[in-house]
Amino acid sequence: MRLPFRIAVLAAGAVTMGVGMAAPSAAAAPAPQYRLVLGSAKTLEYRGINARGDIIGVGLDPARFGREEGFVIKAGTTTPLFLANPGTNNQNSVPRSINDQGVAVGNYLKNVVVPGGAVEITRPAIWPGPGSAGSDLGVNPTGSADAFGVNDQQQIVGWQGGGHTSITPWQRTGTTVTDLPPLGGSKDTEALGENSNGVVVGDAAVPGGTLPGGDQVALEWANGKLTTLGQLNGGAWSEALAINTAGQAVGSASPAGSSLLDSHAVMFSGGKAIDLNVPRGVNQGTAHATAINTAGVIVGDDAVFPDVSGISNGFVYRNGHATDLNSLIKPTPNVRVGGATGINDAGVIVGTAVLTAPDGMVSSVGYELLPIPTT
Repeated sequence: MRLPFRIAVLAAGAVTMGVGMAAPSAAAAPAPQYRLVLGSAKTLEYRGINARGDIIGVGLDPARFGREEGFVIKAGTTTPLFLANPGTNNQNSVPRSINDQGVAVGNYLKNVVVPGGAVEITRPAIWPGPGSAGSDLGVNPTGSADAFGVNDQQQIVGWQGGGHTSITPWQRTGTTVTDLPPLGGSKDTEALGENSNGVVVGDAAVPGGTLPGGDQVALEWANGKLTTLGQLNGGAWSEALAINTAGQAVGSASPAGSSLLDSHAVMFSGGKAIDLNVPRGVNQGTAHATAINTAGVIVGDDAVFPDVSGISNGFVYRNGHATDLNSLIKPTPNVRVGGATGINDAGVIVGTAVLTAPDGMVSSVGYELLPIPTT
């Protein structure tokens, strides 16, 4: 399944790639330039942005002894408003998606008493607005679950843990939770994002796979019907992370002979994964297309890790061409624009920046890239 540090966080308007999307090409119109705005030292990463410019992320909450917690930054402001966890003695909230009304969903760690002590389980949560108290979504109430996407109709999707280590997908409309059909024979099927029309994307482990760690295929659910989105050049591993209102899906996939450790950023079209040809490093690494807006502009992370931070560079894909985001901003000493996790219909991009101090220490903060109008 997906790597734990590569979670897709989508604006509610995001869509999947479909027929009519231009194929990657070597020559294309240049991408716009951007103005870089760094988050405060409290922010560790930005995870998504909605149409009006509200940003979700994870940072260090001074009111909770510097513990990592989720936050919302309201459009036009710079102050992180940290999210309250549902219940008491629970911690580590992680917002994954925010819709255009400012409703956020994600997870938190719940303390559960068991014979001989206590354990923490992942629980899905909803926060109705910035700085508000969260509520448990009630999915799989006695076990683990997670929420990955919310649209403007407040349809929510995610996964839940079942017996025998199985993972199954679900969709919540109003107060009704519906189990989405899993891939036949698979014990691990996840819903990871959805668009405003309620079309859901995700992935599933493929029974009897041949890759080390297992095969995997990207999926789409439309009106309850499950469809496989395809693989990259005969490969055996793919995942769909985001879909826009036009039904265009993006994610990650590995070519034949490669595992998820050498995945490429892709779009899905015609039952196949199409390589976006983002920059790649000398050594194998993972690349992901994490978000797509209504205009079909895609962002994500490449497979280049230029320092010890473990955070690769961000890219933007438009007009059939992928461009390193660091080449589209004014050079800023000791700052590198890392993986992008969200883009809205105004073209504003968010993600995680890497900061290098004079003594060589590396840290991270959230970043926002504002398109510079052309004259």
